[in-house]
Formats: sequence, C-alpha cells, structure tokens
Amino acid sequence: MTTLMRALSPLLLALCCQALPPPSIPSVEVVDGEPVLTYRSTRSGELRARTIYLEAPDYLVALMDKPNSKERWVFAGATEASLHALLERAGLPEPLKTRLLAPGTRFEQDGAIIIFPSPEDLLSLTQPMREVIYPELAKSELNEFHQNPVFIIGGDIDDWLRQSRLGERQKDAFRRMVWRRGKALAFSDVRTLLAISETPEEAQQVFRTLTRTRSLLVELRLPTASDLSALSDYWGSGFGDADSLPLLRAAVVRGSVAQVGLINVLPSLGRRRLYTYPTLDQAPNGRFPDCHWTSLNFFNNAPHSYYLDTRLAAGVLEQQYEKVGAPYRFGDVFAYVTDDSIIHSCVFIAEDIVFTKNGENFLAPWVLQRLEDVAAIYQPDDSVRVQGYRLKPEHRTRQR
Repeated sequence: MTTLMRALSPLLLALCCQALPPPSIPSVEVVDGEPVLTYRSTRSGELRARTIYLEAPDYLVALMDKPNSKERWVFAGATEASLHALLERAGLPEPLKTRLLAPGTRFEQDGAIIIFPSPEDLLSLTQPMREVIYPELAKSELNEFHQNPVFIIGGDIDDWLRQSRLGERQKDAFRRMVWRRGKALAFSDVRTLLAISETPEEAQQVFRTLTRTRSLLVELRLPTASDLSALSDYWGSGFGDADSLPLLRAAVVRGSVAQVGLINVLPSLGRRRLYTYPTLDQAPNGRFPDCHWTSLNFFNNAPHSYYLDTRLAAGVLEQQYEKVGAPYRFGDVFAYVTDDSIIHSCVFIAEDIVFTKNGENFLAPWVLQRLEDVAAIYQPDDSVRVQGYRLKPEHRTRQR
C-alpha cells in the first residue's frame, strides 16, 4: 500500500467513486488544415481548442539519462518454460523464437532472463505480438521504456510525428513499433531508434522526441451579450478576489474584445506553469512537482512545497476537500484511484478539459488535455475509478 493510500485509507474505505459525466462532444471545424474544437456552455462561455505538441528545451534534454542503442528485454523471475509459453502466446514465428532464445542472445542473471533482440527482429514484430510481450516487460522497472512508454495521445501517429525532427527512417520505424497499452498507443523501442540513427543529430532528436507531449491551446470567446455575472461566478470559482477576474471583466465590458487566452483566466499557478517544463530550482528537496502538488496548489498564490510529501498532501485532500459528483466546477480535483492506490490527480477546467502534469520528472510539462486523453494513460480498465473533490467553502474565502 502506498504512502498516499495509507494516509487516505479511512477516507477511501467509505468512498463510492462517481462516474465522470458523459464526455462533452464539441463541434469540430477545420481551420488552416487544423481541427478546431468548439465547446459552447452557458456556465463557462465558448471555448475553442487546438492541438499543439510541446518538446522540452535543450538544457533539459541535455540532462536526460541517455540509454545506449543495445535493446534488452529483462524478464524478472521468468523460467525457460514460462518464457517459451509467453513467446508462443504472442504468436512469434519459430525462426524468430529460435533466434531470441539462442545461447548468444539470452542470458540469466539475478533470477531474471535477459534477451538482447536485434533491431531487425524488433522491427519484424507485429503490434499484436508487442501487446502480449510488452505488458509483461512493463512489470519490471528494469524495462524503463516498457514500464513508462512514450504515449501517443489521441492515436493519430502521423499528427504526433508531423513536426517531429526524427529522420524519415526513424519515423517509419516508429509507426511500425507502436503498441496499445490500455486505451492509448505507446512506444517503447527507444534504443532501436538510436540503433538506426544515421547521424549524431538524428540520435539527439530521439531524446527530444521522448519529451514530446500533446496539449490543448484554448481560447475563451466572449460573445457580445456575455453574462458577466455568470462568467465571473464560474471562472472565479467562489473566490471574490480571484486575480484573473479584472481581465475577464474588462474584456466583457469593452465589448470589442472577442476572445482571451484561457491561460489568462487561470489562477496564478496555472498562468506560470501551463505549457512549461519544471526547472531545476523547483526540486529543492530532490523531488519535482507531481500531479498531486499541482492539483492541491491550484488556487494557491504561493505553492506549498510540503505537498511534495504525499502523506501531507493526502491529509489536505481529506481535511480541506469534500467529495462531489457532477456537475463539476472549475478547480475541482479528479483523483484516479484503484483499490490500493491513488495513481493520478488533475484539475477540472471546463467541459472535458483538465489541467494536468502527467508525471513527477522534469520531462513532464504542465498541459491542458481532454479527459479521454488522461484516461488513456491512467484509466486503462475498470479497476481505476475517478472521484471528484472540491475545496470546502471555508477554504474558498480568498486565494491563498
């Protein structure tokens, strides 16, 4: 049981997780060759969203641990019989099984069987074969890219790769080597991309590609007859002194202002962090901000660093928040929970859009994503449920 779960266990024993509301269905139009999603709501106003892809800046890419180009599969606790059965279940052809299990390719060490497949053999695997083998590899942290793959959110590989600076041979290999993990497409064969790189520049682009993250760029459109009271109530979320409200009011009163970037109506933490990657000075205690730190600090003018302690974060969620169901409000926290852990949290913005940081490390940026994108990563099956939490009224009197 994780620290966060132990701290919250009395709360969760009585927890009846709420199903999220049916997904909002935006209208879609193509503008300049790009799909634009439009959400129309009397509560939040009209939102228009486009897809963008973020990549980490050069100085963070330089800090990444760089794997070598020799691919390896580590089957912890496996036996020769269980490994044969796994490859048989995956449907590998006999010649490929023979090569993978040959004495010069297979080794045993510390109770694990280690296989070093060649790039050619990895490229020959079909997606169904990967979807049998890779979940088994993902059980061990020794297979870092199988346990924590690159996710292609949205499932459109060509869109994900379009502005990537990978070489054409690398892009072709990427397309051939994706696999489905739960509801999301995933990519784990990072070392193979390195192995087929033809120049140092192509190898460098592999590492940059690992940081590629899909986000939404969202605008809040203000119709001529905007209801200032309704918009202020929604985006202020109960904070009469919300520091984003002066801009919203000024735009509505002006009348000629048709839209503002959604980032401008977020609380200060969202305005500072959205579309950015953590900097090194944000890890004073050796830990970078994670999803829980992000969710619980959402309304705080000065983020509380002690939320990096999952025990303290759990106490805040239990004491200062109440469980809620739909309809959700701007700033509500969604917790993704299993029977024995809370695996993720994010902040509800409007419709089906959330503010999220998908991971603790410095290569995970703060982004806006659709709920279905977050679910693709953190809700692979019905064992993961979602519970909404809302800051209690007594903690909502002013931004903290």
